[in-house]
Amino acid sequence: MRFPPDLPRNRRFDVVGLGGNAADHILTLPVHPAPGGKTKFSGYSRQGGGRTATAMVAVVRLGHTARYLGGVGDDSEGTANLAGLQDEGVDVSGVRVRPGALTQRAFILVHEPTGERTILWGRGPEIPLRAEEISDEEIACGRLFYTDAQDPRAAARAADPARAAGMPVLVDIEDVRPGMDLLLPKIDFLIVSASFPETATGSRNPAEATRILEERTEGGLVVVTRGAGGAVARIDGRLEEFPAYAVEARDTTGAGDVFHGAFAVACLRGLDLQDAIDFSNAAAAMKCRRIGGREGIPRSLEEIERFRRETPHRAKADAEGNRAP
Repeated sequence: MRFPPDLPRNRRFDVVGLGGNAADHILTLPVHPAPGGKTKFSGYSRQGGGRTATAMVAVVRLGHTARYLGGVGDDSEGTANLAGLQDEGVDVSGVRVRPGALTQRAFILVHEPTGERTILWGRGPEIPLRAEEISDEEIACGRLFYTDAQDPRAAARAADPARAAGMPVLVDIEDVRPGMDLLLPKIDFLIVSASFPETATGSRNPAEATRILEERTEGGLVVVTRGAGGAVARIDGRLEEFPAYAVEARDTTGAGDVFHGAFAVACLRGLDLQDAIDFSNAAAAMKCRRIGGREGIPRSLEEIERFRRETPHRAKADAEGNRAP
């Protein structure tokens, strides 16, 4: 896959996303509770969440069109999730409403001093779209296809019409699930969190683990996001590091989702690979300054470019701090 990718034109949507949406209930805590103990929370909010849904919100806020495909229950949380996406301008006409099913929801405990989060989540088993439910037409109407591989078999099914329509396939795989072997060879851009390469390959050596993933994607780009450690990408057979931006993180919830959405936008804008990863790092860092997965998503390209000009990378900020008298 060359970069920037050649994208089809004259499509109804810039990005079609398949995967999860959720109702996020976010509690900020001064300390995490001990087993059997009690802790008073210092803040609460309810926001829309879910990996693919949040990535599609990022795409739209940054000036592009997006369709979200997934499932919700017919409960109040499902109704609110769809309303939130519609308010952002995301197309939800292909969402399946499951009668009597529990919409995915998460209870997120944010550690106030560090911004790190612990997530408790659940959903009805019938919520994710099944492979046989997905039509070629609802996928092949975009320029780029994104999935969080909520159901790898469904994601693999959807990748076929995407590729046939000339759409690059961008994927985030959270953990090893049945059907992953069907999906991996169809991936053009695999962007995963720090723990996935070792889990998927068994190798504790980052260079070897990403090499194996590149092989399993049949030459796809492999990027690993590492939070405050920035990102690494396997480029021309070696790992290249991309430092994170220096921000005071209030909440890391959704940072990876925003990175994916921003990377899709970088593809649409025709950025070169190094610039695309740095652009995505910036968008994710900006999100971390606010509580919740969506509140801090930047609302324009200009916001991100101003942030990139004015904010040092973490490695540079740390080095300057070490030189201070």
